[in-house]
Amino acid sequence: MESIPFINVIIGWIEQLIPLQDYIDSAYRFVSNLSYLEQLIGIIVLFIVIVLGVFGLIKMLSKLIIVLAILFGVWLLYTNGVFG
Repeated sequence: MESIPFINVIIGWIEQLIPLQDYIDSAYRFVSNLSYLEQLIGIIVLFIVIVLGVFGLIKMLSKLIIVLAILFGVWLLYTNGVFG
């Protein structure tokens, strides 16, 4: 990465613009100050949200794949002259 000109200037500008390390530190302090029960509830909720998101993504992608397969089949029929 050092071989790219001005990359260090750009990275420094982005780090000053978005203080990501400060956000990570404050989030860590917030979670560390929670009790074990609150942390457990948070982990369970986060797990449920991730699982539901993955299932939603799978549903959306499967529908998209079906639509693309149908379009590809129609294109194959069209290029072979079935409709003409």
